[in-house]
Amino acid sequence: MCTLLSKMTSHQLYFFIVFTSLMFMFISSPCSCVEYDGATNFPPSKHNDNVNLSLYYETLCPGSAEFISEGLGKVFEKGLISIVNLRLIPWGNAEIVEPNKTIDCQHGEDECYFNTIEACAILAWPDQPKNHFDFIQCLENRTLRGPIRDRKEAWLTCCKDLELSPNFIKDCYESGIGRLLELKYGDETLHLNPPLEYVPWVTVNNKALREDYEKFVEYVCGAYKGGHVPEACKSLSKPAESDAAGVTVSSISVCYADEASELEIDQAN
Repeated sequence: MCTLLSKMTSHQLYFFIVFTSLMFMFISSPCSCVEYDGATNFPPSKHNDNVNLSLYYETLCPGSAEFISEGLGKVFEKGLISIVNLRLIPWGNAEIVEPNKTIDCQHGEDECYFNTIEACAILAWPDQPKNHFDFIQCLENRTLRGPIRDRKEAWLTCCKDLELSPNFIKDCYESGIGRLLELKYGDETLHLNPPLEYVPWVTVNNKALREDYEKFVEYVCGAYKGGHVPEACKSLSKPAESDAAGVTVSSISVCYADEASELEIDQAN
């Protein structure tokens, strides 16, 4: 075993460690008995006052793609990311089918593929949220332009355009690590409290914003209790309350678990 490890490159060793850790997690804990509130899903931060911002989504839901392409990027504007721990969880309304833990995605096999590719991108740059977000945003922009005929070429083009190496993503997917990541994301999503109702599903410090997710900047600023207030928060007239009470968006695109296409939720002000 020592000889094998000594012959591994740092790249191979990284995936060996990740694969072993994920396998141990599934073997030692075959069923989850703990509801996810998000508190343990973030790495230790030097800034304990940072706000946890999580997006649960699926890659081929038009509402998810639109939010990632046009809305979520605000987290990187006016210094907001300096007070945010950002997590993206690409699973959404997918299901795990027993006995072989087959993954069944709402929008078919292509969605399962892209969910896994984006999970691998998150793993490739775990401490560089701008890198994996830019990659995911690029790929989601591509899905909005219509059906993708060459799945691999689509994400390879994003890597090329962003000058990111595709090797980690490729090895992650082909090694099966991506599938284990997806099963982990599925378990997390299944045990959300409150339960996921549709995607995109945004939480701020573990509290679901529901239909108000497009106003996440206000909720982040309202939840922040630290002393370093970014310009994004200073420019707000009044931060939103952290309980997400009251919906002000008139029309929001989401994907429910029991629907195969985009739905519209009409809310009265």
